[in-house]
Amino acid sequence: MPDPLRTLVGCGLLLMAGCIQAQPQAETPESAPPAPAGEEASPEPVPIPFEGLDWRLTTYRSDSGPTAVQPRSRPTEFRFEAGRFSGSTGCNRVQGGYTVEGADFRFGEGLAATRMACPEPLMKQETAIFKALQGVTGYRYALDRLELTDDRDETVLSFTRIGAATSAADGTTEALEGRDWVVEALADAEGTLAAPIRGATIDLSFDPRGRISGSDGCNRYLSGFTRTKTSLSFGPIATTRMACTASDGRAEQAQAYAALLGRVSAYRIEGGHLILFDDTGAILVRLRAVIAD
Repeated sequence: MPDPLRTLVGCGLLLMAGCIQAQPQAETPESAPPAPAGEEASPEPVPIPFEGLDWRLTTYRSDSGPTAVQPRSRPTEFRFEAGRFSGSTGCNRVQGGYTVEGADFRFGEGLAATRMACPEPLMKQETAIFKALQGVTGYRYALDRLELTDDRDETVLSFTRIGAATSAADGTTEALEGRDWVVEALADAEGTLAAPIRGATIDLSFDPRGRISGSDGCNRYLSGFTRTKTSLSFGPIATTRMACTASDGRAEQAQAYAALLGRVSAYRIEGGHLILFDDTGAILVRLRAVIAD
C-alpha cells in the first residue's frame, strides 16, 4: 500500500511544477553586448572653449616685448574651428591647421598667407606675428579672453572675443554702434569746418567686429577701426570705383574725407554728435547720429 504522505508530497511537487510552467515568461529588454575584454568605452571628446568664436588679436610679442596691434591695421580677426584656423596679421590673411591636447596648443607646419605689400609698420608687425605663431605651445582661456603661450608659459599672442560686452565704465561701444553717423562738416586745408557739397551725403557706421562702412558721397567705403575709451583710429580705406562727375567736386571731396579719417586719433560724443579730432585736438569731422534701421 503506498504511503499517503509521500503520495501527497509528490503530487504537490508535480502541481507546483505545472503551475510554474503554465505562467508566461515576461519579456526582458535586450541588453547591449558586453565590451570585449580589455577594451574600454571611448570617452566623450572634451569641447575646446575658444573654438567656433570670433577673436580679435590685440597684442603680440615682438623683440621689444608685448606690443599692441598697429591702430592703422586692417581688422586682425581670427577664428579657430575643428583643427583649422584663419586670421589676419593686419596686412595679409593667414590660415592653417592646429592641434589641441589638454592645455597644449600647436600650429601645424606650412601656414599659408596672402602676399600683399603693406606699409613698413604693418610688415614689421606681420613678421613678429608669424614668429609668435611658430613659438606657440599652449593656451590660456578665460571668458572673452584667449592667450597663446610659448614653452616658458609666456604670452606671445593675446585675443579678445569679438562682440564681448564692455565694462560699465566704458559705454562708448553702444554710443558708436547701433546708429548711422551723417557728416555735417569737414575741415578744409586751413582747418575751417564746412558743410559737404549739397546732395553728396557722407555717412559712417561702426559694427561690433571692428569695421566701419559708409558712403563718401561718391563711392562706398570700408575699413577697420581701433578704439579705447577716448582714442579712435581707422585702418586703410578701401572704396568701390564708381566714377563721379569730374566737375561737381564730389570726387575731390571723397579724397579729402578719406585723408581726414586717416588723421583721426581721438573722438568725443556729445548731444547726439560724433566729433573726430587729430592728435593736436583740432576738429577734423563733425557728424550727427541717425538711428539705424
